[in-house]
This record gives sequence, structure tokens and C-alpha cells, in this order.
Amino acid sequence: MYRKIIKRSLYNMRDSYLIYILACAFAIGIFGILISLGDNPSVRVSLRSWNSFISDITIMMSGLFAFCAFIYMAYVGGFFIKQQRNEFRTFEKLGMQRWVIVAISFIQTTIVQAFAWIIGLSTTLIFQKFMGMALFYLMRLRFNFIMHISWNDVFLLAKMFFFSTLVLSIINAIKTFRILQRKTIKREIKTRWWLRIPAGIFGLLLLFSAQICTVSLFYDMHTVSYSSKPITEIFFVMLADIFGTYLVYFGFLPTILNTLQRIHSVSYSGINMFSFKYLKERLFQNISILWFVTELSALALMLLTFCYFGYQAVHRNYNSAYPFELAADKNTAGVIKQELKKSKAHIKGEYQTNVKINLVSYYKKDNQDYIRQPMTFMSYSDYMSLPKRMRKWNGKINSREFLKIDYNGSIFENRHFKEHDIRVKDSPVIATVKTGSSFPYGSSMHFGPMMVVPDKYYQKMPAEVEDTFYGWDFKRGDRLSTKQLEKLDNFRDAYYMKVNFKKTLDQSNIEVLKKAPDRGGSIYTQAGFLRQGSIKKNFTQGGGFYLFIVSLFSVALLIALGSVLTLRILLRDDYQSRQLRTLQKIGVEESEVKRIVRRENTLTFLIPLIFALAQSIVAIAMSNTGRHISKNIILIYAGYVVLYGIFGLVSYKVSWHGIKHKFSL
Repeated sequence: MYRKIIKRSLYNMRDSYLIYILACAFAIGIFGILISLGDNPSVRVSLRSWNSFISDITIMMSGLFAFCAFIYMAYVGGFFIKQQRNEFRTFEKLGMQRWVIVAISFIQTTIVQAFAWIIGLSTTLIFQKFMGMALFYLMRLRFNFIMHISWNDVFLLAKMFFFSTLVLSIINAIKTFRILQRKTIKREIKTRWWLRIPAGIFGLLLLFSAQICTVSLFYDMHTVSYSSKPITEIFFVMLADIFGTYLVYFGFLPTILNTLQRIHSVSYSGINMFSFKYLKERLFQNISILWFVTELSALALMLLTFCYFGYQAVHRNYNSAYPFELAADKNTAGVIKQELKKSKAHIKGEYQTNVKINLVSYYKKDNQDYIRQPMTFMSYSDYMSLPKRMRKWNGKINSREFLKIDYNGSIFENRHFKEHDIRVKDSPVIATVKTGSSFPYGSSMHFGPMMVVPDKYYQKMPAEVEDTFYGWDFKRGDRLSTKQLEKLDNFRDAYYMKVNFKKTLDQSNIEVLKKAPDRGGSIYTQAGFLRQGSIKKNFTQGGGFYLFIVSLFSVALLIALGSVLTLRILLRDDYQSRQLRTLQKIGVEESEVKRIVRRENTLTFLIPLIFALAQSIVAIAMSNTGRHISKNIILIYAGYVVLYGIFGLVSYKVSWHGIKHKFSL
């Protein structure tokens, strides 16, 4: 008898259980793939320099993924227990003992989890090679990925299956026991409009303050190593977004629905008399779910946005550090040219630029300090003759404007900033300069900031030191051997500049030294050469692994969101099912019932999406301080909306199929 009860319960909710099992199986499959990557032999052989890093990252990410998946399973698994509460109470009234009902709930959860783990582990075995080859493709590795799961991984998966299934079954058994303990249904306390509207307004204020704090967070993130301000801002943004969104839902959604109900053209027109009341009750019941999904959607969008900007910042810093495959100054250029002839490198492009080094003083707002240091100067004509990639992250200037290039620690562009009153030794004061972060010939070739000045200013300006920078692009690399690189290491530092600062800038001077002085004065080192070498390969591999992990987490989070909303729509309680059946009995056509289901699906999926997009887009727009939003961000968000919409469409199809089958429409 008990076996028939369990079988009937699983069969009656087969559509919902199927969605839940597939979502859990996907999470289990991804978890298995992540833990197997860490000790895969092909990963170890092909990524010797990344071996420990890949292993540590996969362990950390798989642990985080397992925690999130467990929370999802526990939270969504409670939907099914809540759906069966009337059934469990009926069993008790018919004389079935409580422990038997609790055992039925325990066994049902165990069976569902067992199916999910079987499908999930099968997914791991089937798609491990495909995911491994996708990882190697993103990391630009020409290596065959070997399918491999170690015994340690097998034992770990077995332990995870046993303990997670046991804990989830116990949780659902406790929920069932608590349902049986409640003899009476609690009366719902109706919250009045005079409480809802102020709560909604306060929620809007919290959301607005969170967006303002997000702007500050993006620009303070580089101080996280020595300041507690970014951590404080992170906690404030999280709490303000979470509680602000809930208060907006709690305050305004019921108020809007109550207002619409009083409009005859909306709620008393034809079939709307029945459908609007049904939709209103469903949305009231799902306010907490809508809030939960909104926050997860906003988290997913902000995660994608932050990862995109983070990747852009790393890519920008890399291009700024290594714009040429090989760069040198005039002291080392002759030796490098000789070595390139010996290596028979195919030179694709060669550039050289004259520069001057002079002393400057200015007030730096970031450090709130008055700076005196040497600075490299380049003429506007020479700057514009370099490849466009050299000035991609710099502000646009004309032949009469000045440009100061400095290091940028923010993940956003700083083109809109200007600096003022830069004093140059024996030259006119530069009143206003634009700023940038893309160094010609590479940031490591410069000992500090550099300046692009008009040609006339450059020609008239005296120089403490004069130099020439060289840059080369190659076809298939510079082909320098290990022996040649060891020889070039002796020319790593071209010369040293000892700056003797006096009371005034005009009295100060620079002393050029071939050897590093033991002590005394401010010492600056001019690099002899800068080689991209294997750094480009490591950068490409690291970026590929980064995209792989972010993509996995994004898809998993999207599937979790879609399944939560779909299950919430499918698992209607008995009262809501009777409402739809009543519409059928009074003669409502199938197309009208279908329209009610479609409207319910649309609102349930659309409301969280609108709130999540609004939060994310406002944060990005404010963080860009009025500049246009990147096209790539628009594409990322559009892709998310499309995938989210596909889940909504699938949810509608499955929901309508269940209703049609249940009511024989």
C-alpha cells in the first residue's frame, strides 16, 4: 500500500519532479566535472605552470558550487512537501500513523535524489570530455583531453550522494512532521495601505542609495588591501538591494493590484472578472518567490557585468604593459637587432620614437599629495604615428592639447578626468591635461607617468635625458632562444637616474648612472628592453579558464532561476486548481483558460526580470558616470533575456500541458 502511495504521488507531480530532477542532475554533473578537472592527467601535462593553480581553483569553485546547489535542492524540495500538505493531513485523518507519513516523505525525497544523482553522474561521464575540450579550446591548447575520474573523486561523489540525500530527506521529513502538527490554518493578517506605501517608498530609497554606493565601490575597490571602506560598501549594497527590493514588492505590488481591481475596465470586463482575481491571488502568494528570483537575477547580471569589466581591466592592463612583442631603448636596441638576425625572426612591423625626460611637479588628487618626479615626454606627431592600439584607452587629443598617461587601478575608464597645473622644469606650466592609461611601448618601459605634448612645446622644452624607444611586431614570435635570452638579461636595466631635488624645480637635476648607486637621492630605473614572450600564452590560457568558469556558473544560475519559477507555477494548490476547474464548468472556452495561464506565466517571469535589469543597468550607467553603456554589456544582457525568455516559454508549455491533461480540456 505504501509503495502505491509513493508511486501515485510521484506520478501525479511527474512534470514538476522531472524539471526538479533535471535541474539537480545538471548541478551534480557540473560538480562532478569540476572536481575531476583538478587531477586530470591531460590538464597536468598540458598546464604544468598552472597545475597547482587549476587544482586549487577547481576545488574552491566546486565547493562553492556544491553549497549553492544544496541550498537550491533544499529550498525547492520544500515546494513538493507544501504541495502535499492536504494529502498528508488526509492520511492522518484516515488513521495512518505520523511516523509512517514522515517515512513516506523521507522515501520520496530519497528516490528523487537517487534519480537526480544517477542522471547527474551519467552527465559527468558523457560530457566530461566535451567540457574538457571546450576548456582547452578557450585556453588555446592543442592537446587531447583524456576522460578520467580518479578513485578519490569517485569516493568523494559517493560520500556527497549519501550525506546530501540523507540531509535533504531529513529536512523534508521534518517539514512533513511540522505540517502534521499544525491542526489549524493561521489567519492571514492583512497589511493596510498606510503601512505598505511607506514601506515601498523606503524600499525605493534603499535601492537608490545602493546604486550610489555601487558607484563609490567600483572606484574604491583598488584600496581593499589597506582600507575597510570597500568591504563596508559591499555589505551595505547587498543589504540595501535585498531589503529594498522586498519592501518595493511588499509595498507597491499589492497596492497596484488592489488599485487595478477597482478599475472596471480591467477587472470587471468579460472573463477578466475571474482571471484577474486568480492572477492577483497567485501574485500575492508568490511575492517572496518573486523577490527571491529578482535578487538572484540581479546577482547573475551583476556577476556577469563585474566579470566582464574585470576581464576588460586585465586585458587593458596587459595591452598597456605589452603593446609590442619586443620593445627596447637605444642602449639595448643594437644588441637586440643582432640577436633577431641570428634567430631569423620575421619582423612584421618596426617603430622608433624619440623621447625626452624632464623633471615635473604636480598635485595628485588620488593620493592627495604633491608629487615631484622625472617624466617621459613624447611629441604629438610621434604619438599619432604609432599603431592605434597604443592609444585605445587614452583620451582623444588634438595637436594643441596635452595628454598625461598614468597607471589605472579602476575597472572603468578614466577618460573624463583632467588634471591641472603641471610644472615642467625650464618650460611653461601645463594648465590642463587629459588623462589615459595606455602607455606607448609598454608601461614597464616607463619608470612613471609620461606626457604627450604639442610639437612646438616638445621642441622648445630642454631635456635632462634624451632617449629613443624601439618596438617590434613579429609573425610567429621573435624566436629568441634560451641562450639568447640569458645574454639579453644583462641588458635588462639600461641606466639609472639619480634625481637631486632642491628647493625649486629649476634648481633640481638628474644624474645618469650606468650602475645602481648604493644610496642617496631618489633613484629611477630605465628598462633596457621589454619582451612579451610566454606572458601572452599565459594570459590567453588564464583568460580562457576564467571564461570557462564564469560561463558554467552563469548557465547553472540561470537554470536554477528558471526552474524555481516554473515549479512555483506548476505546483498550484487545491484551491487554485478548483478555480480553474470552476471556469471550465461555467463554460469558459479553452482559449480563455489558456490566456489566463499565459498571463500568469508572463507576469511571474517578467516582473523579476524588469526589476533585476533596472537594478543592474542603473548601477552600470551610474558607474560609467554618464558615458554610454558598452555594446558588449548590451549583448550580454540581451543574451540573458533571451535565455530567460526561453525558460519562460518552456514553463508556459509545460504548465498548459499539465492543466490540459488534468482537466481534459
